[in-house]
Amino acid sequence: MAVTQNSNLNTTLSPRIAELQKKIQDKNYVNNAIDRIAVIMSRHIVGTHSTTGNTADFLI
Repeated sequence: MAVTQNSNLNTTLSPRIAELQKKIQDKNYVNNAIDRIAVIMSRHIVGTHSTTGNTADFLI
């Protein structure tokens, strides 16, 4: 995914934003972030279903 850069915006960005822009260009960083989000969401789904019924319901 290409990110267009505007030179006017780059001069006013905080160092944190500049750091994040650099990180999202790294495929490994993005893949790890996606994996982490998937783990968190899966745990949330399993936790929600385990309190309301069969823990295997989320597989259906």
